[in-house]
Amino acid sequence: MHTQDRVATATQEDSAEDVNTMKVGMIGWEFPPFLSGGLGVHCYELTHCLANLGVQLDFFMPAIGKKLDVGHPNLRIFQVAETDLSPYLEVGGGLGRHMVKNAYFTDLFEAVRIYNDECFEFVSQFDRVEHYDFIHCHDWLTFQAGMRLKRELGKKLIVTVHSTEYDRNTCPDERILAIEKLGVAAADMVITVSKRMKALLMSRFAMPPGRIRVIYNGVDYNKFLNRETAKANGYGELKARNLRGKKVVLFLGRLTEQKGPMQFLHAAKVVLEKQDALFVVAGKGNMLPLLINLAINLGINNRVMFLGFVPEEEQRKIYAMADVYIMPSVSEPFGITALEAMASGTPVILSKEAGVSEIVKNALKVDFWDINGLAAKILGVLRYEVLANHMSRLELEEVKKFTWADTADKTRMVYSEMLG
Repeated sequence: MHTQDRVATATQEDSAEDVNTMKVGMIGWEFPPFLSGGLGVHCYELTHCLANLGVQLDFFMPAIGKKLDVGHPNLRIFQVAETDLSPYLEVGGGLGRHMVKNAYFTDLFEAVRIYNDECFEFVSQFDRVEHYDFIHCHDWLTFQAGMRLKRELGKKLIVTVHSTEYDRNTCPDERILAIEKLGVAAADMVITVSKRMKALLMSRFAMPPGRIRVIYNGVDYNKFLNRETAKANGYGELKARNLRGKKVVLFLGRLTEQKGPMQFLHAAKVVLEKQDALFVVAGKGNMLPLLINLAINLGINNRVMFLGFVPEEEQRKIYAMADVYIMPSVSEPFGITALEAMASGTPVILSKEAGVSEIVKNALKVDFWDINGLAAKILGVLRYEVLANHMSRLELEEVKKFTWADTADKTRMVYSEMLG
């Protein structure tokens, strides 16, 4: 169906709309089930909560070949251009891998170009009927469409920066950095997910603080099973039977340098010299072969389990079965998984580099490079049940404050501020 026909079909029943309602054209790259991390979770939760607040949203995303039932009259999802590429692949080391990286990024930039061009056409056509108050874009993958919509249609542009190339790679791609810098410079307002990220935008991107708003991520507390509920549902017995009563130390995230899986395994080596446990690595990424080899070289491969990609429903079970959750990120703008583990009642140990550490009080915190310090904290939680139970109770209570509804309400306040 042509863009014009899809616009007509989508809007033919909207003639009785409230002229005072905020209307937002939002462009993202990830939306469940097409997601690789926190960006997709954020877009899903934010759009639904904004819709609950009365904001009318059209969300544009890559095509996934299936219709999505959003279940809310204020929210519509439009699939624009098909791609199966993940934007967060990291390839490094050796000439062969360098060639793979170059080929991959050639494909990625072409996919991003096509997506942004088609988003511009779609949103332009829809705007003739909807008259969007804002264009709201998420991360560099959508900034080119947003900048063009502002330039050619005169639309106000809001961008949310979830992470930058400085966070994702020790050797940032200059082309991505250029898009990020142009996008935030063109934006009328920039939203970011932590004070840490705000400081980075000010220092590395020369952003004036008056055009940056910090809005933290949240968590849907009711989606997660806490450990007591899990035991009542048999997961405690399942763990005891399958893991032979071993304590479980969990890492869940993309297997990239940014997330600190190397630090996790080096800490595991220190812990396992003093305490038996099972270290579980859940997630996929280009570092998987390296991490498997590291576990073998460290002599701990028989006590490390690599699960690969874990679906959302299974993640909830794993959180509840874990005795402690570790987020050892080298660089982490926020870290939604920490809140998810807290909502499961699982004691959490955080890197001080994570943005979520700015708001969480009852998790243990450690410098990402301090392997012995991380190992000592893991041992403390595993050995002292009183400590683990105390952390669990406090975190379960604390995490209730961090809601997506609050994230959406603060985002709507930014929209209102932009409307004057």
